[in-house]
Amino acid sequence: FFPSLQNLRKEKSRNAARSRRGKENFEFFELAKMLPLPGAITSQLDKASIIRLTISYLHMRHFASQGDPPWSPLLEGEDNCNNVRRTSHSLVTDIFEQHLGAHLLQSLDGFVFVVSQEGRFLYISETVSIYLGLSQVELTGSSVFDYIHPADHVEMAERLGIRPHLRAEAGCQTSHESASNSASTSSLAGTPEPVPSCPCSPVSELSERGFFIRMKSTLTKRGLHVKSSGYKVIHVTGRIRCRPALVPGSSRPLHRPMGLVALAHTLPPSMLNEVRMESHMFVFRVNMDLQVTYCENR
Repeated sequence: FFPSLQNLRKEKSRNAARSRRGKENFEFFELAKMLPLPGAITSQLDKASIIRLTISYLHMRHFASQGDPPWSPLLEGEDNCNNVRRTSHSLVTDIFEQHLGAHLLQSLDGFVFVVSQEGRFLYISETVSIYLGLSQVELTGSSVFDYIHPADHVEMAERLGIRPHLRAEAGCQTSHESASNSASTSSLAGTPEPVPSCPCSPVSELSERGFFIRMKSTLTKRGLHVKSSGYKVIHVTGRIRCRPALVPGSSRPLHRPMGLVALAHTLPPSMLNEVRMESHMFVFRVNMDLQVTYCENR
């Protein structure tokens, strides 16, 4: 009698766990369908990726609506707009505008990304796979410091305005080597060193950004029989997006930085086969630390 009772309880426990997993999988499936991604991609996502992309998408909605100026003023009024009678011309225009953003991204010689104040990718265009070989799904919601060279971490943190005591939490490596390398990178980029920013800054302060960083790349180099370093030099140009901040006792309009909106261009690789090689010349290659990684036999 007792063994059969124990078996019955075990069977009920297994059925309850199976039912719970089924309900959980259904909720994740429904959540994945709500993401602004093709169905072929969302159907292959695991649960951790679905949660990461969902959180990133919600943060991006807040980033778009709370910034100054707001990017989506008609976001909450879409239901009312559907009740308005439209002409055939307006319908064609709406259909074209739905795909206009994708066409613009495809025509750009680079990729667009949005990084939050905490250093996480809120959005990155799918064209990043063309220039870095990385996927949009992999990068969205991840820390930007996981995909840039450690020596450029301080440079990126300064451009984002992350305070020094918060950089380690964001994943930024603040070694002396990184700091010295960051200074040299800024001088090469021709951009002034950023002034340490405060949580709230006046509107009159410059918010434009222009700098060079090295980002991870999985693309192989063609025509060169040398081992790839795994990084590409990226020219980043963009602007810090802010939102109005109410500070008691202040007469000046203050804005709180929310993150960086930028366009990234990959620098064209040097084409050694286009250089005329004389008999007294030879080719060698060095890495960022000036260590020789390749040299011809001649």
